[in-house]
Amino acid sequence: MESLWNEVQHTCDINLNKVSAVSSLCWDPYHELLWVGNDSGRVASYYGKGLQRYTSFKAHKDQQIRQIRVTDRGVISLSPKSIQMRDRRGIVKWNISNEHTQDLHCMMATTLISGELFVAGQQDNMLVVSMTRGTVTRTVPGASNIVVMRNLPRAVCCGSLLGEVTLRDTRTMKVEQRVQAHTATLSDMDVSGNLLITCGFSQRQGSLIMDPLVKVYDIRMAVRSLAPIPFPGGPMFLKMHPTLSTTCIVVSQTGQFQMCDVSSLAMGSYAPPSQFCQVQTSNYITAMDISSSGHTLAFGNGASFVYQYADHDGYDVNPYSLPLTTPDLVAPPTTTMSENSPLSSIGMPYYTEPLLSVWASNTVYEVGHPTAQIDDDVLRNMKTIDFVGYAPNPGNIRRNQVTHKKKQSNKRDIPKFRSEQERELLLASNVSLDNIPQHSGRRSSSISDLSKSDPLGLIMPQHYRRVEIQYSKFGVDDFDFGYYNQTVYSGLETHIRNSYCNSLLQVLYFIVPLRKIATSHIGTSCPKENCLLCELGFLFRMLEDAKGQNCQATNFLRAFSTIPQAAALGLFEPETPDRCASYSTLMQNFTRFIMEQLHQESNVADNPLISKVINLDNDINEPMEGADALKPTETIGIPSCMQQLFGLQTLSQSKCGSCHHQTSRITYPFVVDMLYPKKREQKSRKRSFTSVLKASMYRENQTKAWCPSCHQYQPTTTKKVIRGLPGVLLINSGASNSEEATIWRQNGPNSPKSSTSPMLEGNESDTGQDTSATLVSWLPERFGIHFNGLDIVIKALPQGKEVPPEFKGTSETCAIYELSSTILQIKAEEELPHLVAQIKIPGSALDENTKSPWYLFNDFLAKSIRPEEVLSLKGTWKTPAVLQYTRVDLDDLLDLDKLPSEVDCSMLFRDFSIATQPMAEPRHQVLTQEEMPKPGTIVAIDAEFVALNQEETEIRSDGTKSMIRPTTLTLARVSVLRGDGDKENVPFIDDYIATSEPVVDYLTEFSGIEEGDLDPKTSRYTLVPLKVAYKKLRMLVDLGCIFVGHGLNKDFRIINLLVPPEQIIDTVDIYHIRNRQRKISLRFLAWHLLHQDIQSESHDSIEDSRTALILYKKYLSYRENGTFGRVLDDVYEAGHRANWLKGAKEALSRIPSTPQIENALGPNQVFTVAGWP
Repeated sequence: MESLWNEVQHTCDINLNKVSAVSSLCWDPYHELLWVGNDSGRVASYYGKGLQRYTSFKAHKDQQIRQIRVTDRGVISLSPKSIQMRDRRGIVKWNISNEHTQDLHCMMATTLISGELFVAGQQDNMLVVSMTRGTVTRTVPGASNIVVMRNLPRAVCCGSLLGEVTLRDTRTMKVEQRVQAHTATLSDMDVSGNLLITCGFSQRQGSLIMDPLVKVYDIRMAVRSLAPIPFPGGPMFLKMHPTLSTTCIVVSQTGQFQMCDVSSLAMGSYAPPSQFCQVQTSNYITAMDISSSGHTLAFGNGASFVYQYADHDGYDVNPYSLPLTTPDLVAPPTTTMSENSPLSSIGMPYYTEPLLSVWASNTVYEVGHPTAQIDDDVLRNMKTIDFVGYAPNPGNIRRNQVTHKKKQSNKRDIPKFRSEQERELLLASNVSLDNIPQHSGRRSSSISDLSKSDPLGLIMPQHYRRVEIQYSKFGVDDFDFGYYNQTVYSGLETHIRNSYCNSLLQVLYFIVPLRKIATSHIGTSCPKENCLLCELGFLFRMLEDAKGQNCQATNFLRAFSTIPQAAALGLFEPETPDRCASYSTLMQNFTRFIMEQLHQESNVADNPLISKVINLDNDINEPMEGADALKPTETIGIPSCMQQLFGLQTLSQSKCGSCHHQTSRITYPFVVDMLYPKKREQKSRKRSFTSVLKASMYRENQTKAWCPSCHQYQPTTTKKVIRGLPGVLLINSGASNSEEATIWRQNGPNSPKSSTSPMLEGNESDTGQDTSATLVSWLPERFGIHFNGLDIVIKALPQGKEVPPEFKGTSETCAIYELSSTILQIKAEEELPHLVAQIKIPGSALDENTKSPWYLFNDFLAKSIRPEEVLSLKGTWKTPAVLQYTRVDLDDLLDLDKLPSEVDCSMLFRDFSIATQPMAEPRHQVLTQEEMPKPGTIVAIDAEFVALNQEETEIRSDGTKSMIRPTTLTLARVSVLRGDGDKENVPFIDDYIATSEPVVDYLTEFSGIEEGDLDPKTSRYTLVPLKVAYKKLRMLVDLGCIFVGHGLNKDFRIINLLVPPEQIIDTVDIYHIRNRQRKISLRFLAWHLLHQDIQSESHDSIEDSRTALILYKKYLSYRENGTFGRVLDDVYEAGHRANWLKGAKEALSRIPSTPQIENALGPNQVFTVAGWP
């Protein structure tokens, strides 16, 4: 115990293409070897000294190696679905993979019978395997949910995932003693003599917390708890020392480990500081083991590294090791080479891994054009002096220039930038800017041609492909989004992280009741800073006003990224795109999360009752079969609006298998997860969609749970009974693999047997429209549900046929659902997967000129599609992720007038700041009740921004620069001034916006924001969260205010606020001649027209907005006098003379920067929106 542990060697997996975490380590007790297993199913062995590789083989196909056990006969490896034994050279002796191996976790050799192996896991039975024959000799029923096993002389110590440790008799395998070591889960345990040590997690406030203690128990007579061992780093792995019976090794995930004497009662009295060590790893520790000699340790981490530590230089793995078998050395063949010998006579070595010459895609780049060939005339007339050749220029090329053919671009059909289109229109003599041609469409191929040539939808149409934003030097504003969207419905942009959520956001937007719930919520005084329901309401309002213009969910996704639960659930999109990532699974998890989050944020003390059919009876204890009826134990209150709209009212009943004690509770699951038949049930796998949906809704399973009557864990039967049907039914497809996705591609129950058109049958009319074609798909367009006692009946109802009488009952007992939207994962060849939404536009929002109510939303691409395109799932390029069905009578079942309708505008009349030391006299004066804005109220606005990410560019081989991603800006300050009245030019909003994200550049020269201005601890200004500032601007837009400013389109875009064009007066457009590309800066206009020197040191949003307001007043004065055209020409002429720089400071008529408005518009003039050009 006085030795020091030092690192002697480390190694990693040589496969650089795919890093696989180390999952299991085991020192060989017979040879000087270390056995390593990883997550991809590979087992490798290394020499104990030097860690050179000895053997390596693929034991299990893409399955994690959960445990390795070494015997004198060979090496046994365990994976979730199989167990295998090989000799040390890698030759297979036996392999077990059958119906008994479902989810294995651990194994242990028996002490009574030689050659037997106990294997257990999270399955119903423990297996007893004969290591000699390689077969399962018997099973031990009831030994389930075991993840760790250790051997004792007369007992087997088993640890479960629920934190319980049981001691079982070796002969009968009956439980003799049990102890609840940890309240949540068990991570590791070990035994030595009469001592048992465990480590794990506890359940605290709904989350898992690692216990900072190592639990110690004495198991001689009854399990007795001893003094625990504190380990602040958080114990994750435990091993008892093989030679010191009371000493253990405690290891944390971060690499800290310590040798501890369990027999001591006080930590520190026996452990000198030298025994506390740290593994120098950059990743988390995943496995550890100690050799039989106790002289060396091995640690594995998540980056495939293996670290070896020893307590002295002359260490041994085992006290007495057997010699290793070395491979036979084959003498290399003797090959005599001559000038005439073929190169094929030299043999290539046998290899199974990629060669070093196979470069990864991220390491290959273009090096430029090859050297151009020299002209024949130059070579013919060349004269050489020394080693330099000279020749006259033939005259077909210029000096010092070489011509080359331009490389053909492999980009797909993408539009030109808006700046390029305007430049081409200006250069064309016969085209006027007033007659800008409209796009005729995105693709040349017509839908009708595609439907005739590919009725099954096996070929992916072009509009389903992944769309990406191209950037010019003007940023994202220069991209022509109108090329991809010719509809009146807006798309969502993709240059934001976690933009995979766009498809579900579009689906939620077209659920009209949810849209009203969200927009009603933003009118209330919600105190939560990052409220997703508020951000959803803001986004819905923006989509309503956009009318086909592209939008972005920046604020919603930014609030979503701040939620720690979302990060813990793995809902964030990976920064590096992965072709193997399942966006379908990611979207299904996000759907469950967002619905639960919206429920929590909409749930208030006095929820409005918007549903007319929800069951609020308090009789929740309907007896299960064989159980006595219980009295009602609780009263159901009014659920939240989300539960009334989306919740599937379910009675969850649990019955103890021993005492038959029954408990019941009402739940409202928002999403139904589809559960498919098992692979071996071939007949049941051909079931219809409705039967699978019913089996997924009615789940009955058996598990072990705590019984309050028996006061112990007992087998419990859990059953779910449907009590009420939702207005909107969300279904997660659950198609996580190709086999489950194949079920969706099968034909429906009434498929025709025609060989010519297996999907369509019927005739076409003279107009080319299909009049009687019926698409036979496994996915029904409509189905009905009705209650039959405690059971429900689900049946597909084909369109055009009469509804059966059993589905014509009351709204409480019957419901007919129609498909409203689908979210699909699209995976084309050599492309990253992405998500699209197919949405059936509600009748109230449907464009009267459209032929089909179905639209495709592929991020910022929106396009009308055929209904057959939605129901056809034959193509392997698309996989369903989320389905939405809506009740046909939903409008009659909801009373949305009970939602709050009044808008709380109190924040406009009070000052609010989260800064700890704001200035006593701020620069703004908040509005009074008498100054309540009205439609047409003029306000001046300006905003400043800071950078969260720098611009990413690349330099091509030809020297041109290409923008990969523009700078990410966020709002830092916004100022709004009164535009008229007694307090004209006086600001009533001057808010600095606090941000939790790191700022990489404050852009002080252009924004005036300095470090510390956005920090609540140091800021001297009015500091508010982004939601508060945004809500104020949203109120001004909804109140009908007219915003005056300079360059407002870009400001509103970064703020993520869409203002109708009739409410914007932009001085950058007023003082601009349309046939000139130059737009004049605010600083030059102030210098030339107002004789003011603004922005001399830095920008000030109050000063800039005030200057823009005066310029607008000047414009009205010029228009009234009829001199505006001449003044504008003078501005451009002065700009060209001064090269668009303000004049020398000596020549300026210096006046204070406070605007003087004597010559501005008088107070009696009124502005009309239609009066300005």
